[in-house]
Amino acid sequence: MAARTVLTTDTLETFRTTFNSLSSTDIGDVATLTTTSTEIVGAINELDTAVSSGITIGSTSISLGGTASSITGLTSFDATTITENSVRVATQPFAIAQAIALG
Repeated sequence: MAARTVLTTDTLETFRTTFNSLSSTDIGDVATLTTTSTEIVGAINELDTAVSSGITIGSTSISLGGTASSITGLTSFDATTITENSVRVATQPFAIAQAIALG
């Protein structure tokens, strides 16, 4: 959003045109909202509710602030540290070396 400034020497017409441009250039056209709400505040609240409720990893849904004891539906996973019951077991390079050595 651009900063809007009206000088004390500007005319009322300059003030009007400067601030009327806020709705079309800085805020945008409400007709292009992809929410069910037709007002800016309602649309923000609707999006906030949709985005802030949780996350899905693989096919496991987790509420924000929640935990998951297992994750299903992953096709690949990359970790730099491997833990078991919150205890660091190995780093990724060490785990790779173990896998190669043990076949």
